[in-house]
Amino acid sequence: MKFDIINRLNGAILFTAEIECEENETESVKTGLAVKWAVRNGADLGGANLRGANLGGAYLDGANLRGANLDGANLDGANLRGAYLGSANLRGANLGGAYLDGANLRGAYLGSANLHSAYLRGANLRGANLRGANLDGANLRGADLGSADLGSADLRGADLGGQWIIQGPSRSDGYAFFLMRLTGEETPMVRAGCRWFSIDQARNHWTVTRAGTSLGDETMAILDYLERVAHIRGLK
Repeated sequence: MKFDIINRLNGAILFTAEIECEENETESVKTGLAVKWAVRNGADLGGANLRGANLGGAYLDGANLRGANLDGANLDGANLRGAYLGSANLRGANLGGAYLDGANLRGAYLGSANLHSAYLRGANLRGANLRGANLDGANLRGADLGSADLGSADLRGADLGGQWIIQGPSRSDGYAFFLMRLTGEETPMVRAGCRWFSIDQARNHWTVTRAGTSLGDETMAILDYLERVAHIRGLK
């Protein structure tokens, strides 16, 4: 049967896939089969609406998924080695055990995504939104996490190689604080929302903007905690 893949932004047909399945099969299965057809036939998936697609175990090596909507998609165990997922929407996607070695996820939205045990070695996650993502046991050795939003991400057991991240408390206004030393950084950096400061810069910024307030006092206590934990772990 023929199945159309639609552009997520303007509703135009990107391509029509030839898939083999029953007419009454679920949309998620049809979409998954269409994606696999696209990869085999060299069709461009950039900007495609792939919401909820069933791609468990799919071979998507080198696929162009730039800006695609993969909200809620099942990519459990999928091979995305070298795939281009820049600016893609992967909110709530299941990437448990997915192979993303060298994948480009720059600016991708991975909020609440399941990346449990995913292989992200060398992946480009610069600027990605990982807020609430499950990265427990993920392999992030050599991954570029510069400017990534890690608010409330679960990093327990994640393998960061020579990089390190200390997950600190969340401030009472919801900002999650992290202290991290990533590849290429000369000094540990504090990440809180869009803020990206060295410890000294962080103290100066929140002294200037929050001095004499309970939020300012709370921030200093969080920075003290992060620094103390870094010292205890022999990281700073």
